[in-house]
Amino acid sequence: MFFNSPKLAQQLEELQEEARRIVVTREGPPGVLRLTVNGLQQVLEVDFGPAAPALMDRGELGALVRDILNEALLEARRQLRNEVVRKTGLNIPHLPGLF
Repeated sequence: MFFNSPKLAQQLEELQEEARRIVVTREGPPGVLRLTVNGLQQVLEVDFGPAAPALMDRGELGALVRDILNEALLEARRQLRNEVVRKTGLNIPHLPGLF
């Protein structure tokens, strides 16, 4: 079982490693923005395309970055939660430090 004390630290370490392997990429409009996050909620890559400055001039780039980042992080958390359920059989809605 997942909460068996001798195995708990090892299982949590394995889950963190799985979280590192989860990689989610989301894109905004073509030529504007692409960003990548992992299951640990770390931003791995942010690429601005040639059309990004036009959005910046109109004050829209910040909102686009926020929206795409939130979408990518939400998907990474969803994938991590599914991995936790797969490995443990437990559907834990909010596991501190993981999702």
